[in-house]
Amino acid sequence: MRRSVICLAAVAVVTSGCTSDEAAPDEENFEPAPAPTVELSVLEGLESGLSVGLVVTGSGARGEGAEFAAPAAGARVAEFRLDGADEDRLQLQVIDDRGTPEGAVAATQQLLDAGVAGIVYASAGAHLDPALELAAGASTAVLLPYDGRDAPAGDNAWRTGPSDEQVADVVGAMLAGRGQRAPVAFTGEGTGEGFAALAQPDRRVTIAAGDALAGQVAAAAQPLVDGAADAVLVSASAETSAETVAALQGRVPSAPVVLGPSALTPAFSARLTDLGSSGGATTAGQFFAVGPAATDASTDQGVVRFLDAVRLSAQDGDLQSLSGTDGFGRLGAATADVRSHDAVVALAAAAAAAGSTEPSAVLAALAGLQLGADEGLAGPELAFADQQALPDEGVAVLQATTRGADRGVEQDAPALSWFVLPDGEG
Repeated sequence: MRRSVICLAAVAVVTSGCTSDEAAPDEENFEPAPAPTVELSVLEGLESGLSVGLVVTGSGARGEGAEFAAPAAGARVAEFRLDGADEDRLQLQVIDDRGTPEGAVAATQQLLDAGVAGIVYASAGAHLDPALELAAGASTAVLLPYDGRDAPAGDNAWRTGPSDEQVADVVGAMLAGRGQRAPVAFTGEGTGEGFAALAQPDRRVTIAAGDALAGQVAAAAQPLVDGAADAVLVSASAETSAETVAALQGRVPSAPVVLGPSALTPAFSARLTDLGSSGGATTAGQFFAVGPAATDASTDQGVVRFLDAVRLSAQDGDLQSLSGTDGFGRLGAATADVRSHDAVVALAAAAAAAGSTEPSAVLAALAGLQLGADEGLAGPELAFADQQALPDEGVAVLQATTRGADRGVEQDAPALSWFVLPDGEG
C-alpha cells in the first residue's frame, strides 16, 4: 500500500489594530506545523515486505465475533504507520470468514497458501477452533485480540486482549470493593463460565435472543426491584446485551449495569440506540465493562500517537476500509481499536526481531518478545512469554459516556465511548 505524506498546517492570522494610521496586512501568514510522529520504522531493516493476514467476521450467528469487525479497523492504522511514506513495507491481507467453521478454515488456508508471516484473528467464538488447529499445524503465529476463551490450542496462538478469567476477576474485585454480594447475572452467547459464576446459582439467568427475551429478563429482574439483589451483570453478544439492557431499563431504570467485553464494540451502542429510537431504551445509563487499560480518553503516549495516526490516515484518500467498499476515513476511522492495531504491530516487531518474514521464524521470535509504547503499541504492554500476552495489570474497569472525545474524522462516532476508571473508583 503506497500512500502520500499528509501534512497538517496551522494558520497564523495577523489582525490589524484599531487606529487608522496602522496599515492592514496584505495577506495571511501560513506557518506549517510539524506533523505528529506516527510512522513506525520497525520494518526498515527487512529485505522484503511483510505480509500479515487479518481475518474478520462480517456476518454470522450472534456470539461468533461479528461485532469485532468494526474495531478490527485498527489493523489498517497499524499498516498505515508501518508502511512508510514512500515504501510498501507491510501488506495486510483481509478475509471474511462469515462466522462459520468452514469459512474460518477456508480463510486460514488461503492466508497460509499466500505465505503470510502471521495471522491476526479479529473475531471470537467456537467457529475459530478448527482454523486455530490448522494454523498450529503450519507453525504460523496467530494473535487473538478479541477472543477471551480458555487458553488457545497450541503454542502458536496468543491472546492479546483480556481473557474471560481476567474479566471475571476484575468484575469480582469491583463488586467486592462496592460491598455488593448478591448480583443477578444474565449471560448468553459468547460468554465464558466465569462471568455467570459471580452470582449464586439461583441468580444466574441464561439468555438468548428472541421474542421471549424481554419477558425473561423482566421476570428475572424482580430481585433487583425488591432489593434482594444488589448488582446486575450482563454478558452476551453485543446485540443481545443491548436488548437485555433495554429490558432491564424497563424494570430498574436507574440500576448500574456491569457488561461483558462485547459492550465495548460499536455494535452494542448502535443496537441500544436503535431500541431507544422507539422509546424503549437509552444510552445514558450507568454502564461499566472490563477491557484494556487504554481508551481514547487516555493520555499515555501510545494512545496519543495512535489517535494522531487515526486522524492522519483518515485524510488519506487512497486508504481503503477493511472491506474495500469505502475510504478509511468514512468507514473505519471512528471505530479503529488499539487491540487490532497492537496485534499487527506485534507481528511486525517479531519479524524485525527475526530478521525474516518466514512464518516459522516470526513464530519463534514472537515467543520471547515484550513490547510497549516504545515499540509502537497503543495499548498496554504485551509479554509473549505466556499465551495470555496481556498481563493482569493491563486490564481495567471502564465506564461509558455519551460525551466522549471526538476523533475529528468524517465517520460518525459510536453513541458510547469509554474511559478507564482510576484505581479505587471501580
